[in-house]
Amino acid sequence: MLFTLTACLLVALVLILIPMVPGGLVDTRDFRELPRWQFNAFNVFLTSLGIASFVVAGFAIAHAPWVFVAALILAALYIAVFALDLAGIFPVVTDPLPSQLLTLEVIDLALGGILVVIAIEGMLR
Repeated sequence: MLFTLTACLLVALVLILIPMVPGGLVDTRDFRELPRWQFNAFNVFLTSLGIASFVVAGFAIAHAPWVFVAALILAALYIAVFALDLAGIFPVVTDPLPSQLLTLEVIDLALGGILVVIAIEGMLR
């Protein structure tokens, strides 16, 4: 059950993350103030986070014993990304946070917290 729940949470985190990519459908803030390398590195990080989540979700379905450690790391990264954005630490832009983006970030932040609990439970078993 924990393996399936871990996989579902990882996939949910990615599916909610996809429309939040900076400059995309939901995150309409102007990122021209950021240095280009920061903007590109951030997008590469988010893309890598999504791909890694899909990969770990696949291994969770296969009941690989290490997935709970990987899921804990990924959950911590999701929490860090959204906490930093919600706190206005990074990325810093003058545009306000769109309400749709705020809602999705709070949902993903909560799902990340749930995944932390599930991953720790899986590691303890």
